[in-house]
Amino acid sequence: MDWLLAARMQANCLARPVNEAGPGGVADVVRRTGGLQAQTWRGAAYAVRARSTATTLADVSHAQELDRSVVRGWFMRGTLQLVAVEDAGPLLGLLGPKLIKDTERRYGELGLTERIRSESADLLEQHLLANGASTRTELAEVLVAAGLIPEPKGQAVYALIRHAGLLGRLCYGPGHDRAETWVATQAWLGKPLALEGDLEGLARRYLSAYGPATARDFATWSGLPVPAARRAVEAVATESFEVDGTTVVAVDDVPGCREVRMLGEFDAYLLGYQNRYQQLPSAIFPGGGMLRPAVVEAGRAIGGWRHADLSVDLFEGEADVSADLSADLSAELADLLRFAG
Repeated sequence: MDWLLAARMQANCLARPVNEAGPGGVADVVRRTGGLQAQTWRGAAYAVRARSTATTLADVSHAQELDRSVVRGWFMRGTLQLVAVEDAGPLLGLLGPKLIKDTERRYGELGLTERIRSESADLLEQHLLANGASTRTELAEVLVAAGLIPEPKGQAVYALIRHAGLLGRLCYGPGHDRAETWVATQAWLGKPLALEGDLEGLARRYLSAYGPATARDFATWSGLPVPAARRAVEAVATESFEVDGTTVVAVDDVPGCREVRMLGEFDAYLLGYQNRYQQLPSAIFPGGGMLRPAVVEAGRAIGGWRHADLSVDLFEGEADVSADLSADLSAELADLLRFAG
């Protein structure tokens, strides 16, 4: 079991293989991992740090907002992700139709008919092309003025923005957190997205970044149906191993990473599997879709930490800190300060 977690840690770039500084280093991390969870912008930024040695917090903003080599939008599982710009169209081509279908019930609860969604996507794109980056409040006012929703508050606004994003019509633009904006994809990136993807290619990239894993792991990470995920994984896997009676597969045989790494909230490594082969205590995984910052050693979560004061809390049973672990934690804390600038 230990070898599996260490191998997965290395596959997911947590041995920090990216040494390039600047936005180029950010884009390299994002490409190698197939995308990073970006439910919070800070979480995505600290995921970049954990996989590189020279990037900074400012570099992540630069890569998204100026260099535009990475794009933030709704991709795997329909959640917010930071992906390489060249992957955005193929991912939406593969995942978008199912994600929209999976949201039909929620659309119905919000009274968002197919006509309203279609007209809203057109209207939002036209507004963004004409006016540039816009806030949620500004887009809500546009939708209300057109009579597509009755009021500028509530979940319908975000649902319609997200729907246009799943169609490849808009993505996140400058700013983040309360200052976040959206932009028309074709203006922001210079051309419309080509919504055509290669399923086997995506399976190969998943196994490269998350293997050894199973088809169900791939389906959990991507949001694809299990049968389609299984066919793609079986077509590309070149290595197989038995773990607790389950066959896990890979495209590379990696020796494993046994280092200590401090991960931000919603880190892709802990969200990339149906079976993590480890239990996350409530301090890290309290439920309700939350996943807090974690300390990982050799692929196993051993504690948590807080952004506010960089304090570390090791789980019960991890209280006896060896000299090596103490040194590794000190190095990680120093690098967190370097990254933040």
